[in-house]
Amino acid sequence: MSQSTIPSWGRAWKLTVKRPAGSGLVATDVVSQNAWDPEALRMTFDIVEGVLPSKMWTAEISIYNATDPTIQDYLFNAVWVTLEAGYQDGSAKSSIIWDGPVIQTLFDRENVVDFKITFNCVATVELLNNSFINFGAGKFSSQEQIISKMVSEIGGTFDVQYGPKLKGKMAAKQYPRGKTLFGRLNRYLEDVAKDNFGMNWTDGQKAYISELTAGDNVTPAIIYGPPLPPGYVASGNQSISRTVMGVPRQFAYGVIFTTLLDPRLLVQAPPMLIHLDRTVITQIAVQIPNVVTAMDPHLDFVVAQVHHYGDTRGNDWCSEVTGYNRQYALGLLDGLFAGTSGGLQ
Repeated sequence: MSQSTIPSWGRAWKLTVKRPAGSGLVATDVVSQNAWDPEALRMTFDIVEGVLPSKMWTAEISIYNATDPTIQDYLFNAVWVTLEAGYQDGSAKSSIIWDGPVIQTLFDRENVVDFKITFNCVATVELLNNSFINFGAGKFSSQEQIISKMVSEIGGTFDVQYGPKLKGKMAAKQYPRGKTLFGRLNRYLEDVAKDNFGMNWTDGQKAYISELTAGDNVTPAIIYGPPLPPGYVASGNQSISRTVMGVPRQFAYGVIFTTLLDPRLLVQAPPMLIHLDRTVITQIAVQIPNVVTAMDPHLDFVVAQVHHYGDTRGNDWCSEVTGYNRQYALGLLDGLFAGTSGGLQ
């Protein structure tokens, strides 16, 4: 990527699309990046990647006023998009925040004169949706063995990644009798995850079956805090990312806060643990009945959803994080909150 010549700006991005090129080939084209040229295309994006409350990963990526016929061809025939975003330097340096298939390409016109092409994306794995499983498993087969057999049946390069605790539980659960399996693989992945009080999702590359908890005695992957007052000299931990915008707000199972766009934030297996440093949190309003889990006393939270949104010619360049209290996440794994989680699991 080219470097910005605008002082104190520093945003970085790169949008790459894949399109059919004939004879089964695929062409890869860079459509927009931070070249800082007068003719650079404006791009906006709205990306949601999560486990709870929804496991659907979605993205809306829009390109404005692409009048060049070649670029229009790239956009209208796109089958896959990869978006890198972040900053040119520092801990939040630009990296991939979306890499998945294009479900639909939309055309619109805003404010009479602005032409807009939008990629409507959902992170699905085609083999999960279109492949049927039809085989029998012998008695005493474990859940892990059956999932592995399913994956080998559909072939290709498809893979399943497990959370460490959930994988052990699946290996220990054996069926006392033989079992016949018929249907789509994604249905069985969901059933196995629910049976172990876990979650399943896809990121467009592979499927995941994981617990929500980040485990015990885990060092947070990222520490966030609010910006320091002018002239204030920080002491202690110098690795704090002081990019929290506004005041984090409590919700029933944890906290939601916004930070400057940070591609390090990942929904993954095992889940990511983050920490808020000396941060004031707006409490949730008391309601009757008040079903709220206690706030984590150490302000450690499990990343359950990340919402990236930005505008290359606007003010938005942010990441909103939905974090679950560690105790609540541990309770989900053990089934303690199965009756009070509102169907989230």
